[in-house]
Order: sequence, then structure tokens, then C-alpha cells
Amino acid sequence: MNKMYRGKKYLLTCSVLLGMMVLTLTGCTSKEERLKKQEDYRKIGITAMESGDYIAAQEAFNKALSESKRIGANEMDICYYKAAAQFAAGSLTDAIETYGILLERDDENGDVYFLRGCVYLKNNEIDKALKDFSNAVEYAKDDEIYLEIYHGLSAAGYEAEGQTYLAKALEKKAGKKAKNYTVKGRIYLLKGQYDSAAEQLKTAIEKGDVEANLYLAKIYEAMGDTTQADACIQAYIKEYPESSVAFNQKGKQAMESGDYAGAVEYFNKGLALEEVTNEQELRSNLIAAYEYTGDFTSAKTEMEAYMADYPDDPAARRESLFLNRGSKMQEDTETE
Repeated sequence: MNKMYRGKKYLLTCSVLLGMMVLTLTGCTSKEERLKKQEDYRKIGITAMESGDYIAAQEAFNKALSESKRIGANEMDICYYKAAAQFAAGSLTDAIETYGILLERDDENGDVYFLRGCVYLKNNEIDKALKDFSNAVEYAKDDEIYLEIYHGLSAAGYEAEGQTYLAKALEKKAGKKAKNYTVKGRIYLLKGQYDSAAEQLKTAIEKGDVEANLYLAKIYEAMGDTTQADACIQAYIKEYPESSVAFNQKGKQAMESGDYAGAVEYFNKGLALEEVTNEQELRSNLIAAYEYTGDFTSAKTEMEAYMADYPDDPAARRESLFLNRGSKMQEDTETE
């Protein structure tokens, strides 16, 4: 959850909340008609967000909210979308104010503390961010919050502060939740302590967290045991056959059999899913698949986007040089 935007689930906006409190509708439009208009505007807003037009998205979400007399589940859902669009547009101050209002309504909401902390961090207010992160940990539903805080702090250049949260997570008892054992395993994996990581992840799997198989597979891969790694991946795919992991695996198998066009289709299907747990690998494999089909232009386009998001991948930098040449050769051939 990597990129401050966590979908519709959390973000709200100050202007919307205050506006909704004083909203008065006129006319005699039926409830059914208002709900339909609201949903139509909501869809328009989501489409605008997907195209990167965050201003239009906000306008659509505002229109959707104007169709309601109260703040119910639908309105909160729309507010989350609108706030995500605002954040993407860089309206940090509004987000901070909104989280304050939201915490007045529920001062034990760990998610809101975490997200306001992230906004403070983005706004270079580290002390306020750390205070909110401390509250986020206190009220969080599971221990994954420790990893999220670590990644946020580390990405912002506060590695030492982030490490303290990893240490706290390892000191804390996992309890009954399988996911908490997965969190401990992931932390040990980050630290390169494979034996401890494997122990925690196997416990998580025994307790029912299928996702732990993906991290256990990484350990086996690091140890050179590809057979066990594949077994873990297959265990995950068995439970989630339409997941991004499954489509990645299908694409790799298509590549091995020489069906490169099919591989492109599988990788794109994986990337098109709402939840993508292995985006970097999928995108890297998609670039390779395009190369094998001879479509260097598409491969180059994908590579440019990939390099923007993963600039520290040395293999990708080398491959980018090749694609620049390959794409140029393809363009020259097409114009002859």
C-alpha cells in the first residue's frame, strides 16, 4: 500500500463534511431519483480519477453529495473517493483539517490517525506525524500498521524512526490473529533473518493466512529452493485462482511455452485487477513479453513508466537502453 492513496476506504474532506452538515435540498425529487443521480455522479467521478483529472473528479463527487440530505454509508463512500482525488491534487491542508473533524467523531480510529500522520509526513511536519503514528498503533485493528508506518517513514527519509516501529512490532505478542504472525515474518524477512521469518510465516499459514505463502516463497527463493517456493505460490493460487499472483504465474507459463501474446494478455489481466499484490513483477514481465512479441514500441512505453516508478532497478536501466534501440529500429522499419 504503496502511494498514500488507499482507495475509498479512509480519506474525507473538510469542505464536504461541513457542507453536508448544512445541506438543504429543494424541490420534490424522489429518493430513488436522488440515489440514481448520486450513483451516476459517483461513477463519473471515479472515471475522472482513473484518467487523472482530479478536479473533474471532485466536482462530480460534490454533485453526488448534493443529492443527499444526510451523511450515510453512501455519502461516506463518496467522501472517501473525493478526498482521494483532493490528496492526489495536493490539497494537504484540507486533508489534515478533515482528519481532525473525523477524529472528533471517533477519537479511537487508528486508520485516521495513520493517514493524518502520512499527510503530516508529506507536509514535512515530522513531530505531528510521529504523534499520530503512535495513536495509530494504539488503536489499530492488527499489527500490519507497524509495517505501513515503517514504509512511510523510510520512504520519507526517516529510516531510523521507521526501524523503531519494526522493533516494537517484534516485541509485541502476535496474539490469535494469523495476520500478526505474517507481519512478524515479513519484518524478519526485511532484516534478512530467514529462519525466524519462516517460523512466523509457517505459523501464520497454519492459522489460516494464505497470503503468508507469498512471503514464505520469497524466503525459499532467496535460499535457492525453487521447488518449495513454487509450492508456496501454488498454495496461494489454489485459494485465489483469479489473483494477480495467479495471472502472473499463468503469464510466465505462457512465456515458457512460447505463447508470448497470451503472456501479454495474462500480465495485463493481473495488472487490471483492483488489488495487485505483485505489481512490479507483473510490469517487468509484461515488458519482457512485449519484447518477445516484437512489439518494441509497447515495451518501450511500459519501460518508461516502469523506470519512473522503480528508478533503482539496475536491470531495468540496462534493458531500457536496449529498448530505445529496438523501438527506433521498429519505427524505421514501419516507415520504409
